[in-house]
Order: sequence, then structure tokens, then C-alpha cells
Amino acid sequence: PRSPASLLEPEGGWYAVLRVPATVPDEERVVRLLEERDVLVHPGYFFDFPREAHLVLSLLPEPPVFAEGVVRVLDSLVL
Repeated sequence: PRSPASLLEPEGGWYAVLRVPATVPDEERVVRLLEERDVLVHPGYFFDFPREAHLVLSLLPEPPVFAEGVVRVLDSLVL
């Protein structure tokens, strides 16, 4: 199945930005991800995105850790 998230074109740096469905406020989504999925991401407003529906993921974790975090984020979007 196709993911409800899309990756924004990277401009370099240490972060990846996902555009996600605007079904809940970003802050609620990041708190749920931390509490329910043990994944820490940043809401888009931390990086001055003008509207909801953006999650910012650090690219610094080891690749297996990052991959597992992405799986958890994407799985949370289809529930």
C-alpha cells in the first residue's frame, strides 16, 4: 500500500522532513509517537513550517535505529 506520508526534497543538513496527513495537530502526533511508539521526532513548527502536517526526523541515529523509527512512524499513520 502507498504511504500517507511523503518525504520533502532534502536541502542538506541532519534532518529529514515528512509531510503527513493533517488529521491531528503535530504536537499531539509527536507526543503519541513518543509515548506509544517510543520514537522521538520534532513537530514542524520547531523549524518554522507555516502549517501543521510536518514531522522532522534526525538523520543522526545509526541506520538500523533510524529505519526502525521510520517504520514506527509510518505504521502510526495507518491506524
